[in-house]
Amino acid sequence: MSAVATSSLDGFSVDAAALVDNPRQVAGAFRRDGLVKVKRILPADVAEAVCKRVHEELASRRAEGDSTYFGDVYGYEDTGQRWDLKLRLSSEVKDALRILLESLQGVLESLRPSWQLTELAAMCTFPADPGQPVHADTSHVYDQQVVTVFVALHDIPAERGPTKMYPRSHLDGELHLGLKEVDESCAVLCTMECGDCVLMDSRLLHCGTANKSDLHRFLFYSSWMPPARRSRGSTNTLLPEYEERLSLRQWPTWTSMDV
Repeated sequence: MSAVATSSLDGFSVDAAALVDNPRQVAGAFRRDGLVKVKRILPADVAEAVCKRVHEELASRRAEGDSTYFGDVYGYEDTGQRWDLKLRLSSEVKDALRILLESLQGVLESLRPSWQLTELAAMCTFPADPGQPVHADTSHVYDQQVVTVFVALHDIPAERGPTKMYPRSHLDGELHLGLKEVDESCAVLCTMECGDCVLMDSRLLHCGTANKSDLHRFLFYSSWMPPARRSRGSTNTLLPEYEERLSLRQWPTWTSMDV
């Protein structure tokens, strides 16, 4: 793949105000690069409330041993230190979604007119998680575009296992077909502060890095796809009762009621 001008995530960053003021410009950058970082989109107290909820639900679901509540991610069965926790629409989660979608709706609708929720979860890693191989969440060839919104529920420095992403790899067919290797000099490490988020095209090559700290790393995320029956690939971390029910256009309704 051709070189990208910067290996710093700051080169792909915007302030939250730009999402509302210039949604088409942000959408254009996202189409080109496959990622956009938004600084401090979620207030710290809201992020901390979701983090507390994730702690509680993860402990409860692990104790129950019910795999229904977990997505199938690399590391889940292998080490027990990476957990893809499907989330309910609790009050904390709905509070966070209202803030996020109020800002992000214009950008998403500049990409496509209609979207539905296809994932609602928390990616949780613990100390000594070894990280992941480089991969894409959906196929460059066969699947529709999915947009995933990752939100840091606490500060995520380099040693805490941030995601590594490869800008513009979502458009590189040779990379996806394995005809050439990724260029590590183009990779960006998604270190974030509490309340930051990164939008990622599901076809973008990326990987979770090793958690070398003595702390957990929690990312709250939602994914959006054009209304259609979902493919059963890696991108399906959603409780069954929410499947094909929750549209972006109607988020003010379903984030304000019991679903």
